[in-house]
Amino acid sequence: MKHVFNTLIVLALLPCLAAAQPQFQLGVNLVNDGAFVNIANHTARYSQASGYDSFGWPMSDFQLVLMDGRPVAEWTNQIDDPEQYRVDYSGTYQCSFRGAGDVQASGTAVAIQNLSYDAQSNLTTFELTVGGFPGPNHGLVFLQFSNTQRTPSSPMNSGITELKVHRPGYPLSSTKTFTDEYIALCQAADFSCYRFYNVQNIWSGEPIYPAKTTWENRKTPLDAAQVSLAGTSGKLDGWCWEYIVEISNILKKDIWVCIPISCDEDYVKNLAQYLMDELDPSINIYVESSNEVWSPTHMTHGAYNQADAQARGITFDQNHARRTVELSNWFADVWGSDAINNRIRVIMAGQHAYHGRSDNHLNYINTTFGPPKNYIYATSSALYFGSEQAASTVPETVAVGMLQDINNQINDDQLSTYRLNHIDKAEMWDLPGGCTSYEGGPHLPAGGGTDNLDAQIQAHRTQEMLNVLKRNYLEGWNDLGGGLAMYFTIASGYNRYGCWGLTDDYTNPDRNFKMQAVREIIARTTTGIESPGNATSHAIEIAPNPFRVSITLRSELPANVRIADVLGRTVWEGRAEGVRTISTAEWRPGVYMIISNGQVQKVVKR
Repeated sequence: MKHVFNTLIVLALLPCLAAAQPQFQLGVNLVNDGAFVNIANHTARYSQASGYDSFGWPMSDFQLVLMDGRPVAEWTNQIDDPEQYRVDYSGTYQCSFRGAGDVQASGTAVAIQNLSYDAQSNLTTFELTVGGFPGPNHGLVFLQFSNTQRTPSSPMNSGITELKVHRPGYPLSSTKTFTDEYIALCQAADFSCYRFYNVQNIWSGEPIYPAKTTWENRKTPLDAAQVSLAGTSGKLDGWCWEYIVEISNILKKDIWVCIPISCDEDYVKNLAQYLMDELDPSINIYVESSNEVWSPTHMTHGAYNQADAQARGITFDQNHARRTVELSNWFADVWGSDAINNRIRVIMAGQHAYHGRSDNHLNYINTTFGPPKNYIYATSSALYFGSEQAASTVPETVAVGMLQDINNQINDDQLSTYRLNHIDKAEMWDLPGGCTSYEGGPHLPAGGGTDNLDAQIQAHRTQEMLNVLKRNYLEGWNDLGGGLAMYFTIASGYNRYGCWGLTDDYTNPDRNFKMQAVREIIARTTTGIESPGNATSHAIEIAPNPFRVSITLRSELPANVRIADVLGRTVWEGRAEGVRTISTAEWRPGVYMIISNGQVQKVVKR
């Protein structure tokens, strides 16, 4: 298949020729990797302290796992990644904390030097050196704090505050929150939107019902870390809103935020006001209730939504729909109703493999509140795919098997993962944003299994992955009429739990072919012609698109025409001149290529 489609000239449907068109709307889920200049923001692995204050700072002597850059699962003397690839964490880190105390470092090739305390400012400074790259266990750093004294009048063994550990190249005087490398990673492609699900800690960020998450107890820049502080102060959220807005205003693209189910009305309205006041006015905001609230068995938001639904006397799905409308109304109270479906875009996320769950959501909204389009901008699914050749020991074959799985989701209307189920449903309800995708990408390997792991990981580093991703988002979504799609994720290590990242090294966005694929996907126009050399080439006009029972070809000049499915199999071949109508009643729904005079035009059967 690769050799067939690499030779085609890709055209989308006419009747207009070669006009400038919008880019494909592709966004990405952000991650913590490499984000903060102060790496203390990345860890809350404190231990041995007698207690913690309301910001999560230890109130006695303590130990901290500052960094663990080991690839999975080096701690058991084996590494999943057949390349044993490591991110380089070596260098000298400039450090400080408020208070006095002794600091010792342990781990791999680490040392403390130049420890100094200034009584006037009550500030201790020191340097941490990290070496050992690319040797075993590189990036493993423990800090032991002893003889601590929080203020000059505090007793001995009273802890510290305001720990800073600035990455190499960033002095303590630096006012930067985010690293230059992280910003460069985020801008490595012209993404249209950034989703903050991962960094918000939505996966495990709900308390036990009926506890509420309040605005007064939210994460702030003063907290000990920008990850969950469940074991210290009890705050479950990740990045604070101040930092989310800061990076958003740097990147100046639309954002997608997830709001925990447990957040009360005061929280949501304060958040809405904060975004109105502080966010760049060019940025649109996608708003989602938690994440994947289609799973009653999920450990936190599933249990919370189930308990809330039972208390209200409605079903699990109905409560997810009710909460989504509630968020829309609360934002409308602050922003005004005109903002809904304009700058404020509320998402009704559903389950990709069971599109009937979206029926439950939308029908309940329609019956209880009125037309969903008055509250909901778009539905959302997840564009994941596995491989029909997952057992192959040849990485390129594993990747080709991913193309097969994507093709099945495009063409087989009997599959639970058939993608037009979701796209057509959003169109039927006339939702302004249609159907979006909150996540997506290769879902292999996953789940922690180790069978055929080497080939499955290496498949992500093959050039074939470029074609796989383009098929998933162009033929497999854009050409079907899908809306904004979010890739999962921008960076991650590659191991038995997934190869989710576009790169496996945040300092090197182009370590494989995935980021290149994303750039080519984004640059793809939604309509018009891409033709090498001659923009006046003869093309056939095709209508309608999408089509159902027939398709009409209009050609001013005689042309030999072949129509093929995405696997290259011919479904019709003949001569076109003037107007010719072709019955498509026996064709399966999916994407088809109309090939004539060396050009290719794409059409979609619904």
